[in-house]
Amino acid sequence: MDNGTLVTLLVVALAVLVLLLLIRAASGVRRGRPKLSPLPVDARERYIHDWDEIETKFVDGPEQAVREAEALVMSVMRERGHPLTERDLPREMHRANKLRTRNGTEGMRQALLHYRSLMEKMVGSEDKAARERRREMA
Repeated sequence: MDNGTLVTLLVVALAVLVLLLLIRAASGVRRGRPKLSPLPVDARERYIHDWDEIETKFVDGPEQAVREAEALVMSVMRERGHPLTERDLPREMHRANKLRTRNGTEGMRQALLHYRSLMEKMVGSEDKAARERRREMA
């Protein structure tokens, strides 16, 4: 084999390697939703009760309420088996974390709404009357 053939083979092998790495990286980005385990009824009721208390505390202590909301959301995600790495956290969590430090109380209110949305997804839906009561509080 001459040098030209060796260089050509090396370039082709390198191109194939790069292509395989790109395919592998792309498949990692397109991971599906994590498979979450269902919450036991008593845990679901406890989370709903704790969330109601957090929303009630917001008026008098928004910073504390937002910290507790984040902790509660992380707790329910952990219990359901959701991966808690930064890149696996839901969009609502990232948005809430950004908003909570901006625009004072309004940013914290918006962050709490994102946490609420995530809680509703993680805990499941409530009856219509309870949902309406929650929306009125915001």
